[in-house]
Amino acid sequence: MIKFVALCYGVSALLLAGCGKSSQTTKTGDATRLIDWGVVELSANIPKRLSLGEGKDCAVTAVALADGKLEIKIETKEKLAGAEVPPGLPAGTLVESTKTQTMTVPSAIGITVSVGQTPVRFTPKFRAQ
Repeated sequence: MIKFVALCYGVSALLLAGCGKSSQTTKTGDATRLIDWGVVELSANIPKRLSLGEGKDCAVTAVALADGKLEIKIETKEKLAGAEVPPGLPAGTLVESTKTQTMTVPSAIGITVSVGQTPVRFTPKFRAQ
């Protein structure tokens, strides 16, 4: 019984320690780093490259939905090296990571989203072809 209680205590301590670290890492969304793209005109399935600052960029693509909203995809690519490379790959291997976010938003209304660790504000405006 004492071993069981000790085990429960240890698991609880690990969970609490994990929760503490999680709250610190999510605090990186700093409003001073907010990127403001302004009004972004998007055409159906035509990627638009936009800057995320610090030499990073992304591709934004939109599709108009029947209800008047937009389905927006934001794709980011980054090169991983050193400790960021997934385990099992030889040292020095360059890896390119691609992340895609998909969201449904109203057209012509300003939104703020997090692209990776970067907060971005913009107003998507769909341009019919």
